[in-house]
Amino acid sequence: MEFSLPGQPQIGAVIRHKERATCMSFHESGEQLFVAYGDSRLRVVDTLKGTSDQPAFKFEREGVDIVEATHHNQSILISGRGTPDQTAEQRCAVSYLSLYDNKILRKFRGHVGELSSLSMSPSDDYFLSSSTDRTVRLWNIQKAGCLSKMELPSTVHGTPHAVFDSTGMVFGVTAAMTSGNDGHPLQYVHLYDVRNYSGGAFAEIKCPQDSIEKAIQTYAGASPERAREMSKGEWTSMAFNMKGNQLLVTAEKGLSLLIDGFEGTILNAFCAESNPSHSASACFTPDGETVLTTNEDGTIDCWNAKTGTLVKKLEGHKDRIGCIKANPKYAQFASSDKDTALWIW
Repeated sequence: MEFSLPGQPQIGAVIRHKERATCMSFHESGEQLFVAYGDSRLRVVDTLKGTSDQPAFKFEREGVDIVEATHHNQSILISGRGTPDQTAEQRCAVSYLSLYDNKILRKFRGHVGELSSLSMSPSDDYFLSSSTDRTVRLWNIQKAGCLSKMELPSTVHGTPHAVFDSTGMVFGVTAAMTSGNDGHPLQYVHLYDVRNYSGGAFAEIKCPQDSIEKAIQTYAGASPERAREMSKGEWTSMAFNMKGNQLLVTAEKGLSLLIDGFEGTILNAFCAESNPSHSASACFTPDGETVLTTNEDGTIDCWNAKTGTLVKKLEGHKDRIGCIKANPKYAQFASSDKDTALWIW
């Protein structure tokens, strides 16, 4: 994806909605985009036509906060908040849904806290879920029972997030914890081999708060006061680049960090403008050359992943962008506040 060309990329289509988007996920073919909204509705976008011809699906009882595409283009994983009359396991269940006939094919129960992430393996039928109940679970989409449950230690005080890399052979788990040595907070990432996850993490990355603070000052040019405040923000998502050698994490207060997947060093820090109170939204482009981050004013910053320089600022949204994702197959990415824009070259 080339961002230095004049007038490129540009918005090719806009799908309107009345409520803010909470999550989006591309199918592996790149031909469908699934967008979840705050009014418990979900839209299926045809990314080749730039339309959403079907009426939005509504999930009044389950709700839908998180959506994750599966290998089938008419089946997705969703998670919502349920209703007060349901048990905790019912409210926090993951639903495997057929969009063809709008039926739930399978329920995955086990979590008793609100889910924070879902990640489908790109190579098989495994998927990961993480929750505020301080557990990460590994499932097979064809079986109802949980394959493995990871309970985080008592030193963990943040919400965990779990994600597969592009090969499906490795997954990462991140959360905030208190250091046993000095009591200072730090963010950690543990990397696991899917074939031997029961043997524990094969690599551990630690990002102390003072390292994050220093990176924000060095790379983003933030004042010491702002850097200190932003470094305290809890991480809210994590993603691998296609090569698996870099991690992109987002955090509260509009912070995004680019981390070396082998050494664990912070390679760059990107800060949203205007001291936002909301979490950052960011993504890699499929070639890994560019990082896209969003701002409170509806603009999108396009950063060179190697140099950290701002290549371009895109305008098009009227409000804060809550979601941004790159199409895995086509020269296209999507961003959404209430309206979902498809950007093309």
